[in-house]
Amino acid sequence: MKKQNGFTLIELMIVVAIIGVLSAFAIPAYKDYVAKSAVSSAAGTLKSLLTNADLYTQNNTKPTSTITAIGGSETMNTLGAITGTIQGAGAASGAASTLTFTFGSNKPAAGNIEFTRTPATPWVCTNNTSPAVAIEGCS
Repeated sequence: MKKQNGFTLIELMIVVAIIGVLSAFAIPAYKDYVAKSAVSSAAGTLKSLLTNADLYTQNNTKPTSTITAIGGSETMNTLGAITGTIQGAGAASGAASTLTFTFGSNKPAAGNIEFTRTPATPWVCTNNTSPAVAIEGCS
């Protein structure tokens, strides 16, 4: 009786099929996790500017659309750009302050996340990402 020195072709084909089935589930799940991580990072970057925006509103009478005025930078997150308009103290009750993070091209997510507030309402997050990625605290 001969001793077997390796794997048969059938055994190798079964292993390849198993790897293929596992990959079919793992790759889309990985992409979803990466997109959710990117959206969470963008929201976290904007949240870090909310207190500074409130302080700007309390201490200044004129509005600004310069992110550096509130201690930030348009490129403080490599996934995209931050823009915004912050109202000054005494703004009309309907005047809204906004901070928007827009994802750059070829990033795990597309679209934007926006925080908006008026003198009468707190900051509200709007999630306009594609593919739609749900994160806590942002509708």
